[in-house]
Amino acid sequence: MTPRQQNRVTLAVALLSAVVLVLACLALLPHFYPQAQVPAWVIGAVAVVAWLFLIIVHEAVRNHFADLRLLRAGLEAAAFGQLPPQALTQRFGEESVGLGQMARLIGQWSVERQQQANRPDQRLAAVLRALHDGVVVVTESGLISLINGPAKAMLGPHNAVVGRSIFASVERDSLLAAMQRAARSGGKPVEACLVMLDGSGHSVRVLDFGEHRGAVITIPSVELDGTGEVELGLDLHDLPPSVPPPTDDTLLSQLPVVVLDTETTGLDAARDAIVSVGAVRCHGSRIYRAAMLDLLVNPGRRIPARATAIHGIDESMVAGKPDLAASLPEIAAIMDKAVVVGHQIGFDLALLRHGTERLGLDWTPPPRLDILLLSAALAPDESGHEIDDQAARMGVNISGRHTALGDALVTAELWVRLIPQLERAGVLTLGQARAFSRRAKGPLGRQKEMGWDEDSQMK
Repeated sequence: MTPRQQNRVTLAVALLSAVVLVLACLALLPHFYPQAQVPAWVIGAVAVVAWLFLIIVHEAVRNHFADLRLLRAGLEAAAFGQLPPQALTQRFGEESVGLGQMARLIGQWSVERQQQANRPDQRLAAVLRALHDGVVVVTESGLISLINGPAKAMLGPHNAVVGRSIFASVERDSLLAAMQRAARSGGKPVEACLVMLDGSGHSVRVLDFGEHRGAVITIPSVELDGTGEVELGLDLHDLPPSVPPPTDDTLLSQLPVVVLDTETTGLDAARDAIVSVGAVRCHGSRIYRAAMLDLLVNPGRRIPARATAIHGIDESMVAGKPDLAASLPEIAAIMDKAVVVGHQIGFDLALLRHGTERLGLDWTPPPRLDILLLSAALAPDESGHEIDDQAARMGVNISGRHTALGDALVTAELWVRLIPQLERAGVLTLGQARAFSRRAKGPLGRQKEMGWDEDSQMK
């Protein structure tokens, strides 16, 4: 709430308080002076004004807590090195002095953190330039994320570029085998032969890159003459690997996933519209927070107060924001070649389907998994399978609840914890997980009634 709005509410509360006080005195007058006559309209007026007073106070308190939710979402986004939600700066960026300043500081701090993270470490580059050994770092899928001069000389100047696959120069199977041995070596480097595509070989040491996924390859060879600049792009390790589209045979431990959530104008998927989309990519049991989506979407219609009371988004926040037609390319990009996972994800996909069809565009249902159905199939005797219930059982801290990105991040944490539980139940692949989720007859039946189930989406 802006200062101008706060002043108006304060003035209205003060005036109503004065009116209530005067009318209350008139209504109580007969108790002190029995001969005094108080008209019935005075008593009625007291009731009406008191009712209006309570409505204004309730609205002020509701707006206050909505603002606090947005501020919390901004702080959480900044903690992850992301820009704060658009709703935060839209709400506080112009009029509110204190909250607006806080929103701007959060945004500035987030930008500075991103710039520092993306700025190459000049000291590291200087050390790598001084080495005669070749050094190259690759992601788990083989993308070069760091390379120095001697390594460039060995791989070839055209292929030795950050962001390009090392397999443009190196035989794939031998390097992948060495990387797998390094991952099992307990943090010790392993000796290997790097076989080039021209048939030549080089003795190298391969060290697992730990939680960053990938490998550090050193080429101890003094005859290499490389004086080129060091190239760094270690942020590539924070992006999901590029893999083919999943099939029913894809293992859950290697499954490309986008965890998605929406905030809406209501709960009727056929008639209501999206006001916010949040998504985060996962691969297997790893969450890639650098690959996230946080969008405000203009629904082109009024946002009911009951919806705003839940997610804190009102019409002023989406004014001037892209509509669904303009937002679809970004949504499609993060969903590309991935299984869509969510809590009651059928509702979110039904909204996207109906919204897309209203625009006259074709809709292709993506493969999906619903963590509510999977949880219910795994633990049919448990009383609750909502996000809060699952989070309590799995020890997941809930933050940013009822914001699209906040709910997507919590759901992603639940998903990566469900994977080992499913594997222990013998559910190893995407196809097996889809079949297993159909055991949750009760929740699945309710979704069919609402038209959210997978069969309904295929029609």
